[in-house]
This record gives sequence, C-alpha cells and structure tokens, in this order.
Amino acid sequence: MKKSVVIVGAGLGGLSAAIHCRLKGHDVVVLEQGRVGGKAGRISEGGYTLDPGPSIIILTEIYKKVFRDAGRNPDDYLQFERLNPITRVMFRGETIDIPDGYEAAQGLIDRVAPEDSAEFAVMWSKLCKIAPLVEKSVFAHPYEKPWQLADPSLIKFALPFDVRKTYKELVDGMFKSPLLRAFFYGFPSYGGQSYRSKAPGALLIPYFMLQDGVWYPKGGVAAIPEAFARLATELGVEIRTGAKVVGFEREGNRVSAAILDDGERIASEVFICNRDRVQTQSWLGRELPAKPSYSYFTVHMGVRRKFPELKHHTLFVPDDFEAGFEELYEERVFPSSPIVYLNNTSDTDSSVAPEGCSNLFAVVTSPANEDHLDWPALTAACVDRTLGVMARAGVAIDASEIEMQRVQTPVYFEQEHGNFRGSLYGADEKYRLFGMFPWSNQDSEFRNLLYVGGSVQPGAGLPMVTLSGKFVAEMV
Repeated sequence: MKKSVVIVGAGLGGLSAAIHCRLKGHDVVVLEQGRVGGKAGRISEGGYTLDPGPSIIILTEIYKKVFRDAGRNPDDYLQFERLNPITRVMFRGETIDIPDGYEAAQGLIDRVAPEDSAEFAVMWSKLCKIAPLVEKSVFAHPYEKPWQLADPSLIKFALPFDVRKTYKELVDGMFKSPLLRAFFYGFPSYGGQSYRSKAPGALLIPYFMLQDGVWYPKGGVAAIPEAFARLATELGVEIRTGAKVVGFEREGNRVSAAILDDGERIASEVFICNRDRVQTQSWLGRELPAKPSYSYFTVHMGVRRKFPELKHHTLFVPDDFEAGFEELYEERVFPSSPIVYLNNTSDTDSSVAPEGCSNLFAVVTSPANEDHLDWPALTAACVDRTLGVMARAGVAIDASEIEMQRVQTPVYFEQEHGNFRGSLYGADEKYRLFGMFPWSNQDSEFRNLLYVGGSVQPGAGLPMVTLSGKFVAEMV
C-alpha cells in the first residue's frame, strides 16, 4: 500500500531509506538541516576538498546493489579505484605495506612475523567460512526478538571462535607479534566496542579489506551520498535542505508530524529518523542513557608540500600502543600516545589539494563527550599528541607549512550532527540489544517511527547504514 514517508536527515542511511521506500511506491520527503551526506558530506576549505568523515571504503557491492535494485548501471553513478597497498604501517622504525589480497598478505606475514604465519592462515580459513553466514544473517535483516537468536546462520557464525573470550583474548591467543596485535586491536572500536568485548565479528573488517578490497571513490567519499541523492531525486524523492527538524508531534502510539525550527509541521504516515536514535529519545520525552560509546578526534590539514613517505592510508603505531589502548578503553581518556590513522587523499587524487600540496586527515579513536572530559580545554593538547606520534615516526609537519587546519572533537559531532554526547555509535556497549546488537530500527512505542544510521542495526560504517535503509523500507 502506498504511504507518505518523511525522512529526517540526508545522511547515507536516510538516502538509502528514501531510495528503497520510493522503489516500493511510497511518496518520500527528506528533511535535511545542512548538507546532503551528513558526516560523509563534502566540505571545501582554503582550496582543499575535504572528506571529513568515513574514509576507509570497503564492501562496494553494497552500494552498487542499490543502483541495480533501481534498474540503473552503478558505473553511471560511481566509479571506484582499488588501492594497493590497503594501508602502510609505521611501527618501531619500520615501514610495512599491507598488500591487497590474502595471498600477498600471507606472504608478508611469512616475512615479518613468521611465528604467526600458521595462525593467520587458520584465522583466514575460519573467516572464509563465516563471512557468507554474516551476509545471510546480520546483513540480511535486523534482530529484534529473542527467538531470532536461534537463527542457524547466526549460530554457525559464532561457532569457529570461542565466544567466552574477549576480542583481545582471541587476538592475543592467535598472534605473538606486536605488529599484528597493534593492527587488530582497534577494529572493535569501528562498531563502538572495546577489545574487552565479546566481538569476534570485528575480525571481519580486516577480512573484507583483504578479500574485497579497499577502495577510493572517484571524486572522494562524498561522491557516494551525492550519487545516492542523485538517484533518489531521479526516482521522485523530494530532498529539502535547510529544513531543521527539532521534534515530533505525537498522537497516541503514533508520530503525527515532524516539527521544524520555524514552527512548520509536516505530517506523514511514516517517519524514518536518520538522526542518532539515542539522542532522538529526548524528542520523545524519554530519559537518555548515562554513558555514550566511543567517538573520533580528527585533524584535517592542508600542507604546502608533498609526502612521498605516505600512502593513501597510513597507520602510525607508537611503541607504547598497548598503554594507549588501556587509557582509551579502561580510563576513557584520550591516549597519551595514540595510534593515528592518516588519510592522504592527495596521494590518489590530485584534485583535492592545490598543486604541490597535501590534503591530510588524521583520525584518533577517542572517548565521547563524557562528564570527566573538557574537550575545549583538551583540544590543543590532543592535536599536539596526534602530530607528535607522526613526528616520532619520521613524518614531522612544521606549523608554518600548515595553511588550513580543521579539528573535529566529539563536541562537534554532538552539536553539528546530533550524535549522543558526540558518540558515533550511540550508547555504551552495555546498553546493546541482547548484549550483542545495536539498537532496533523500530521504535518500541511509536509503530510508525523507524531509525536508520550508525546507532541502529546492522551497525556503524557506510555499508552498514546503507543496509539499514533497506531494512526500514521493508519494515514500512
């Protein structure tokens, strides 16, 4: 049955929901307060084109399928370049390039960490068996009822790894090499968990990086939401920018209208919220959880020189990386010496920076805007720590070389994007559904209110929020 659908937010999840709802024949309006793309939206500053959000692009088939579902050729909307190496790692005086593909990566480990070669092969074999099960379960539909936990694909997914162990215990049990431990420790944080979580699924992130590739979209990461917006518009979706929603009007167990900051009411039969689900609880008169999940601290720099020592993706691992993880996960503070991920898009795409210059994006996993942290007071020190890790690895940047600098703290994500206390993953992991999953896509009280984005199922990251849009369209 044809319905009217209002979507709050034109992030990738909201755009995916708009496309999939329109393909089912519904009338769709998207309300966006700022730029299309949300945290993945394009920003231009001082002659540099910035991708200020997600930057490691994997699972490109998920995006392409959206266009195929609409009867379009994905190549007419998006083109991807496969990167090799997938990342460069600078660790304890060594520069190590992690190559594209399992066989090449296995060969690298044979050389740099032979003591872990056999265990890496065993892990890979297990992941090859469980990856299709994830596609049939977590990637296929949300889990909302306890009985769904009996899904055979979900059970088979958990069997190859000891679910009694934390993620750190799994990694430490497999690998002796500090290099491999440093590389693997951080992946649970991509979904808002720590390495003390029961999170074997985090191993699938490096699996997909090697198996399916790491990519760069032509025109930058923002090209993905821009392509989705183009397709949505072609299909008849109305996208209204400059439309800031500040709350919902409710009648009984239904949401009846979205309320804009100028007082306008927009009625609809169905509402899909691309705003952080946790933060949206305040619109519904509900109490928010006490503790947020993790966030990112980022520094964008336009630098007046090239860096041949950098690749598109470079990971700086300090000698005391384990202490940094303990500070982050146990003390919930910004690490004294953090692992720094650096995205150098100008290594691949010369159009994103002026000639002879570099467009650098440094990212550090951090606590969110928690009560014991004063981010405005911490910001300068966190910038210094980030650049200090790079300098000790041999990539020093003098302040006189920086002609553009843009810093994003958890306070920015809270104020500009409506993230719960600046977290990119919603509430702390102790609030996860059934102790395992992000929050449900369906509101528990208002049956015509649904959610998409990184704070709900199937989870964070551009591929996952794309799938969340498909989930809710099917629920409509």
